[in-house]
Amino acid sequence: MFTRLAIFFGVSAVVLAAHKLGHYLVGRWVVGIPADEIRVVVTSLPQYVALWDDNGWRSPAAFEAYLTAYHRHDPELDRLPAYLAAGELAQTLAVVGFAGLGVASGAVIVAQSAILFSAMLVGYHLFADLGSNLHLGHPTGDFSGLWYYSPVVAILAFLLVMLPHAVLYAVFI
Repeated sequence: MFTRLAIFFGVSAVVLAAHKLGHYLVGRWVVGIPADEIRVVVTSLPQYVALWDDNGWRSPAAFEAYLTAYHRHDPELDRLPAYLAAGELAQTLAVVGFAGLGVASGAVIVAQSAILFSAMLVGYHLFADLGSNLHLGHPTGDFSGLWYYSPVVAILAFLLVMLPHAVLYAVFI
């Protein structure tokens, strides 16, 4: 029992790290944000990728300040969809990888842990984001930010995340 819990929490930590790393790497490599102006904040709940502006580090929860800090690096907002979707997509790639690793190694618990945690995380992101967006009146997370930018892009990203999760869930759970 303890071994299964340790596997679940270990796999969960890697899936969560993949999500944050997706935002960070796209911010650095695609958007062109310098390393000293972007960082992953893991000491806060929820964890997030912070951006620097002249007044300090900005959290996505402070939407206007965060968008202003982001806008300095992508004035036309051309790369915003990639930045916003990168976390969920990197997380999905990690889950697919863990599913393959679980099958290849005969440790199905690894695949199941990745799928379950990721599905819970996507659900949390979707519903917490929706609730915060409705309450605050502006985007507060990946999905509402994508919807704010383009509903079509938001739906496409959602499908790219949910379809692999649904297939893996049907196979492994």
